[in-house]
Order: sequence, then C-alpha cells, then structure tokens
Amino acid sequence: MESNLVDCPECGLPATKRSEGLLASTAGPVEHVRLRCVLGHWFLGPSDILLHRRRR
Repeated sequence: MESNLVDCPECGLPATKRSEGLLASTAGPVEHVRLRCVLGHWFLGPSDILLHRRRR
C-alpha cells in the first residue's frame, strides 16, 4: 500500500498526496498529483517532478 503522506516541496513538512490521474503529453501519459501541506501550500503537477523536488 502506497503512503498518501509526502514531504512538501516548499517547506518539507508533511503533505497529503492525491492522484489526479493520467494526462496526455507528447511523450505519452503522465501521472499528475495534488499535494497540500499542513501550512496550506498546494501544488498540482506531474508526480515525477513534485515528488522528487528538493527544497531550496
């Protein structure tokens, strides 16, 4: 079972992850996710970018 908790790309605090499905791209379907952290930051985008993004 996959966890719905991940690190927020902005602050590193816990964030919930929700799949938004697959969207078409020129390289084929790409999974998109919605993240919302405990401080209210939110993101919507490709899972391969959002789930591996490092804080600055």
